[in-house]
Amino acid sequence: MDEQMTMQDQVKANIIRGIRKLLLNSHSMSKAEITEALSISFPTVSKFIQEMVNRGEVLSLGLLPSAGGRRARNFAFNPDFVHTLLVYLEKEETKYVITDAFNKKIQEDAVESFLKQDPRALSAFLRTKLIDDPSIRTIAMGIPGAVNGDVISYIPGYPLYANQNMRDILNLPVEIIIENDMNAAVIGYQNRKGLSSDASLVYIYMGANGPGAGILINGKLVKGHTMFSGEISFIPINDNNRFLPESGFDLEDERFIALISKLIQTISALLNPSQIIFHQSEVNELFLNKVNENVRRYFPSEHLPELYVSDWDKDYKEGLWDIAKSKLCEMSF
Repeated sequence: MDEQMTMQDQVKANIIRGIRKLLLNSHSMSKAEITEALSISFPTVSKFIQEMVNRGEVLSLGLLPSAGGRRARNFAFNPDFVHTLLVYLEKEETKYVITDAFNKKIQEDAVESFLKQDPRALSAFLRTKLIDDPSIRTIAMGIPGAVNGDVISYIPGYPLYANQNMRDILNLPVEIIIENDMNAAVIGYQNRKGLSSDASLVYIYMGANGPGAGILINGKLVKGHTMFSGEISFIPINDNNRFLPESGFDLEDERFIALISKLIQTISALLNPSQIIFHQSEVNELFLNKVNENVRRYFPSEHLPELYVSDWDKDYKEGLWDIAKSKLCEMSF
């Protein structure tokens, strides 16, 4: 009997999550449209929609224009039923954005960087935000390092965060998602550009904390065995067995063109992405044209990716929001 109830509860949860996901991805829908999208019965949809309306999760809107029969009522997710807190841990500062359920900005600001402070200082700060806005039900946090579940497994330069289980040390009463900043950026780029769900992309950023990459292959985020994928600083294509020399390079320096060319050739041979994206503040079109010409001398052109520049900050913000929204769809309220 208990097992049967558990299965019933799981079915109920799946239906509610399905309805929530539909409404979070559309402005409004009728019961008939939800029934068709989820392939479940109209009475079942009516039952769960009413439950969601009763607890304030879903809003009952006006009647739709008649198509000759009984007029249908539209329903929409209540944008203020849940808020999200997006946190971007960076070298110079910590940025944060509070949004409603449709990513409408409620508050945005930047404070001192917490990366060189004890993580408990970050916890205390986040608690103030939860007190200020009790509707915040999930926190999505971007980290400039490798993340394995809730543990920051590699974050050079910030020993206070290394190997920390962030969920445990923050100890907050809401859902927390920790993600590598480049993983978030490549997801955000895919969404902002409206690319297909099976896109293959590599996003490269030299960054204040050293080079990193976000990898999306056939629509799947590539994290690897220990969630270390994308740590391109360890690719030994330079004399010091690392990607970049300690002195760095200038865009006008032919050595830098040769270095990026080798990186693109390596990535193309291993992953075969359709696009490789760079931060617009780090490279320009002229530089990428030189790189492209250089790589074509050594690599079959029909298998080379297109090279693009993009706004990393916008991609990062969009990606972290998408990660937070995925968690909202799965939550139980």
